[in-house]
Amino acid sequence: MNVKFKMPKFGRKLTGGGMLRELLLTILATSISIVLTFGTAHLIEQHQAEQRQRQTAMMVIHDIDNSVAVLEYQADGEERQKQAFQYVIDHLDGIERLPVETLYTALTMLGSVYVNDYTFDDSKEKIFTSSQDTWKNLDDVHFVDNMESFYQSRRFLQDMLARSPLWKYPMTEEEVFAIDVKAKASGRSLQQCYADVLKEKLGDARVRHYVDLSSYRARLLRQYAQSWKDLSDRNKFIMNIDDEELAEYVRKSQRSGRTVAKSDIIGQWEHKLSGKDTRYYDFMKGDSFSMRSINHYGNSFYSGDIVLTFHYGGKWHLSGDSLLLEFKTGKAEVDRGGITYRAEMRDSVESFVNTYFQVSRLTEQLNKALATRKDTFGVSINKAGDKIEMADGRGEDAENTTVRSFYLNRVK
Repeated sequence: MNVKFKMPKFGRKLTGGGMLRELLLTILATSISIVLTFGTAHLIEQHQAEQRQRQTAMMVIHDIDNSVAVLEYQADGEERQKQAFQYVIDHLDGIERLPVETLYTALTMLGSVYVNDYTFDDSKEKIFTSSQDTWKNLDDVHFVDNMESFYQSRRFLQDMLARSPLWKYPMTEEEVFAIDVKAKASGRSLQQCYADVLKEKLGDARVRHYVDLSSYRARLLRQYAQSWKDLSDRNKFIMNIDDEELAEYVRKSQRSGRTVAKSDIIGQWEHKLSGKDTRYYDFMKGDSFSMRSINHYGNSFYSGDIVLTFHYGGKWHLSGDSLLLEFKTGKAEVDRGGITYRAEMRDSVESFVNTYFQVSRLTEQLNKALATRKDTFGVSINKAGDKIEMADGRGEDAENTTVRSFYLNRVK
């Protein structure tokens, strides 16, 4: 905005009134210039403060949504385990013939080889409670009160999950670990060992009581999840933040590098999973893609690895910084040619392979899972064009999904 003022012309002969008029004009011009300068600076500073406020608000609201997702996942697991356990109870007379997957799912209700007492990521809470900038940015009393209520509620639940007998597994980590040890030492199948353990544990009144309380635990988790959802919705309303804006915040917070073009993606890419396990992507012209997921499985029954490879095919679409993979076909492939074992371990090896590596069953399960599978990722690429960052969890409900990033390296 350009504002022009008529400045006084010094050196002229002015009457007393003229001099006063010129002086007043000079003062007025100077005053307006000062007001415009400082006023504009104030508006800019105010806008930046509002943006910082919204960024901070979205950060902690997203923390609520992530915590809700954790509870709903736990409640789903509780209900799935209870369903499997009830099936075992209803078929106790033929428990040895039940599918090993059902027996294992039921057994996970009683214990785990690893117990994590820290259910939630508290990094955002630490920022909220300890940063002076946070308190400067958040000047809405109701919003701050709601966040304090949420974090207090979450700490209470975390403590209950870690300490209450209601949530204590009936089996210790050592007991669960001993099942596999005994199976390998005895040469018996895991199916038989799981069945024996479940029959034994079902005779324990403490175990039956723990199983009976499963519905209560799931209901309690969902009640907490719903109360946190309500707090999230209330805070979004207070700050006038809609789900679309929050989803965009999540996308931007996970994005680095530059935006990709279709020509950047075309080619072969490699994703190192862990150890020798690797996934290969091949993005082709015509919007088709193929993917190979190669996984190695070792065991004390044998030396070497059984290699399980899943093959995928489908279509890929790029829209802005979002990559959609629409799966169409899949098949499994098992290679056991790299393993050796002692003659007396043959039955154990065959039982292990037949239980976990039946090609027809794996292929059937894969295609059933792919029937409706569509994966959406946030994508960006580095300056060299040889590494892609993929942000997993960019679906329609991205604001309620924990996002993780992984990286693809271009195959040369």
